[in-house]
Amino acid sequence: MKGSKRKYLSEFAVNLCTSRWLLTSASQLTSDGTMNSENQDISDNCHIYIISKMPGLSFSKDSFSYENGIISGHITYQIKGEKKELPFCLEFPLLDGATRLSLSEYPHREIQTFNNNGELVRYFPASALCIHSKMHLLANELNNLEVLYVGQSYGDGNRSAFDRLRSHSTLQKILAEIQYNSPDSEAYVLTFQYVPYRVITQMDGRSEVEESDEKDSERFYSILENPLTEHQQICLAEAGLIRYFQPKYNKIYKTSFPSQEHKILEECYHLDFSALVVEINTEELIFSLFSETIPASSHHIANIDLINHQDRWGFFHYASGDGTAEKFPDVITGS
Repeated sequence: MKGSKRKYLSEFAVNLCTSRWLLTSASQLTSDGTMNSENQDISDNCHIYIISKMPGLSFSKDSFSYENGIISGHITYQIKGEKKELPFCLEFPLLDGATRLSLSEYPHREIQTFNNNGELVRYFPASALCIHSKMHLLANELNNLEVLYVGQSYGDGNRSAFDRLRSHSTLQKILAEIQYNSPDSEAYVLTFQYVPYRVITQMDGRSEVEESDEKDSERFYSILENPLTEHQQICLAEAGLIRYFQPKYNKIYKTSFPSQEHKILEECYHLDFSALVVEINTEELIFSLFSETIPASSHHIANIDLINHQDRWGFFHYASGDGTAEKFPDVITGS
């Protein structure tokens, strides 16, 4: 790369990383069920949600049995109309006053337990059994969640991701289209909490720079003394993930981000951040995320360049030693 120079010895990036998460099916989300205190705390503090889909799972009525406290049979699903199945066998005690169990009505997505009065005590979805027993690791199609929509649950700061989604028109639209166009699939919602951002510094001692060390230090202290707000961080995470995955149902930021016209980047440009690095990690969840443009992985890193390279090299460039600069691969740039 020629015709531009490195203005400063140091370049700085905003780095946003996930911590806690929750995964639930859309059907459970829209039900009247309640969470335990630990999950509720995660829900209340999650910042980003992802609407995704994977094959819908059911129990095979013909093979299902319950004997001596053990359930066994097959979990079934379909890929483009082709039926597939996986065997299971595990202990299933009757708890909380339950005296019997049976499969739910067709398509048999749940095991349901009842007390002597015929009242429903609890239910156990096929999807939960699959994840609990790690059966989804046996087939890639059950281990990969397709990202359909990325949104933020920050709102006014008073509603959790799940509260906001229950009345979300986009979720209802996605559910309707999945039912019509992908009847073999089921929608799932993932929510993520992001930890406070980190500042990553990149230095390239081989480059000739235009500005003095003193101005470089002033930039660094300005960044430390003027932190981004939580709302700014979540807006950046949302925009970065949308630009990276380019989900089917998102419109804003899908192809145009980054741009100096975006208000959410105003403070980044003011403080002279030259890059945004947004990560999302599902390794602990033992699921991978993918989209139509991004292959499946359990750890995604969206590297987004904020610098106009006609003016100067930025965070994702390094000197090659002959006066030119090399650019890191797989970096998202403005349109």
